[in-house]
Amino acid sequence: MSLSTNEKASRFSPRILAINGVLLLLVAGAGFWGYTVLHPKAATTSLQTVTVSQGDVQATVSATGKVVSPSDVGLAPLSSGTLKALYVHVGDKVRNGQKLAQLDTTNLTTALSQANASLISAKASVAALTPSKTAAEQAQAALQLSQAQAAVDQAKKNAIDQTALVSANAGTYQASVDAAKLSLDNATANAAISSKNYQAAVDRAALTLNAYLGTYGSAGVTTAYCQSITYVNSQCVTELNYYNSWVDAQSSQTANLLKDKQNIDNLTIAYQNALVSQKNNLAKDAITIAGYQNQISSAQNSLDNLLASQAVSNQPAKQSAIDSAQAQLTTAQANFDQAKRNLEGATIVAPVAGEVASISTAVGGNVSIASAPATATTNASGFIVLTNVSTLQVTGSFSEADAAKIIIGQSATFTFDALPTASATGKVNNIDLLPTTSSGVTTYTATFTIDGTVAGLKPGMTASATVIVGEALNVTMVSAQAVTTRGVSSTVNVVTTSNGKEITTPTPVVIGLKGDSFVEIQSGVQVGAKVSLPATTRTSSSNGFAVGGIPSGVGTISGAVGVGGGGGGGGFGGRNGG
Repeated sequence: MSLSTNEKASRFSPRILAINGVLLLLVAGAGFWGYTVLHPKAATTSLQTVTVSQGDVQATVSATGKVVSPSDVGLAPLSSGTLKALYVHVGDKVRNGQKLAQLDTTNLTTALSQANASLISAKASVAALTPSKTAAEQAQAALQLSQAQAAVDQAKKNAIDQTALVSANAGTYQASVDAAKLSLDNATANAAISSKNYQAAVDRAALTLNAYLGTYGSAGVTTAYCQSITYVNSQCVTELNYYNSWVDAQSSQTANLLKDKQNIDNLTIAYQNALVSQKNNLAKDAITIAGYQNQISSAQNSLDNLLASQAVSNQPAKQSAIDSAQAQLTTAQANFDQAKRNLEGATIVAPVAGEVASISTAVGGNVSIASAPATATTNASGFIVLTNVSTLQVTGSFSEADAAKIIIGQSATFTFDALPTASATGKVNNIDLLPTTSSGVTTYTATFTIDGTVAGLKPGMTASATVIVGEALNVTMVSAQAVTTRGVSSTVNVVTTSNGKEITTPTPVVIGLKGDSFVEIQSGVQVGAKVSLPATTRTSSSNGFAVGGIPSGVGTISGAVGVGGGGGGGGFGGRNGG
């Protein structure tokens, strides 16, 4: 159908053309804005980049503590008790690891047995909730059970054999004591008889002399007279012979009595030594027997645990029952471990070499668990205090999370507030088993040895300890700031240059050790690659719009479009003519 002249004029009127033009501009403007948002140009400010390199990655934990002097070390058991034996005295020098004292372990042994029984029961409860084993697993379990039973039988046989040997030894020790006692008794009896014989000889000589003097003394024959004359007088010769015999008898009596006394003294010492040797040997044999009994207990515990672990049911239990049994097992294991530590702690052992400075309790007295190390202002306290230990140490309190990463023997570095130019290295020497809780914060104290000496370092100074808890040497690494990790996935933004522009590409990487400043890269990028750090400024597109935002300067009113400074970032919908 053809249009009339008026209709054609109406179709191409200025108003219709203007409306179509506005719509065309609107579509073109929206398309241009969308393109600039999705295709931003390079940042007006250069990217901050780092280069993937080869080197060492270290992870550390740190804490502030004190320099302490182990010259005063207070020792105490983990649980209080009665002192059964004391092996040292004040002033004794002791070596590292030397046994110093022993508490009565009757109650502690009972507690350990009860905790072990509870642990075995808890393990059996968990095992009973586990599905049955396959035939191959059951065969392996039977073999393990047979081996465990054989170990128990062998331990019992060893104990029986050793007990018989110890019993024979006891007879030998007693025979030595009896022989020494018999020799002493015989010598004592013989000395008594000999003493009478010596006195009888003296008495006979005196009687003979007195009888002669009684006969001739009235004629002036006396000892004094005979010793004073210078000529031979037969009567004086006889008198002097009798006198000398009496003097010789007295001298012989004195010498023989002394000889007999020395013999008895020597035999008394030999008898006492035999008693001491018997006591020491019996004590050593008792320790040996106790060791064999411990081997029996250990083998029996292994057998019981194996039996408990093999007590399985045919069907799995509900998860709630498994969780409850597992919780009980965890508690029982913790109680057993604590009871074992308490029993071991009843034996007081020197942690370092030194000298016994004080002992607070005598045998039979109560020993408390109170102890404190030496500080810059207070002395060490405890049941036994050791002094004169050679080197300084550092202590520091670590959070639960950091303490879990620390193990004995790890390397550490130290700085000191009072000595800003000094530093030192050392190792983790000890980590407290029990925590310290203050204001709801739980920490564990670690003790460090210091390598060598530090000039000017004194006890009580503040020290910062840094422990190397992880180390990867000569690996591919990058700044930790360049790595983004979400869940188990990590990425870096690799920077490349295209047509003179820097382009970032998110790239997945596999990371290893997360260090303090660097992260180990196991795969994903190579040494020499350039990666970007997180942006500190917003990038802009070529039209001045903020990337990801809504462009300013585009507005409409009454169907008209204006391009300019109006709108103020407000997007579409500006003021007249914008």
